[in-house]
Amino acid sequence: MDDRKKPLEDRIRSAVASSEFVKANALWVEMGDRLRCEMAVRPLPAARLLQTRELLAWCRTMALVNRARCQQRLNQLAISGRYTASPAAAPPQRLLARF
Repeated sequence: MDDRKKPLEDRIRSAVASSEFVKANALWVEMGDRLRCEMAVRPLPAARLLQTRELLAWCRTMALVNRARCQQRLNQLAISGRYTASPAAAPPQRLLARF
């Protein structure tokens, strides 16, 4: 199925689940425009607003999880870099005094 034929909510979930946050952001802008247009015509049903809120909460949770995973990976790389650095790569130490 062509991605553009999927419901907007499914496309947002798919983008967030695959860590395509720039795409997800653009889809959220489209969602906001769509909601504004619909609200200009008539009030939105509470169920629709609740579904949108739940999607937003899910996206937030997924973004926080992704951020935590990235931070953990960066921490692992920093630690492993300390162990793999060769002593020759360390800057020479200056002696303050000779006896």
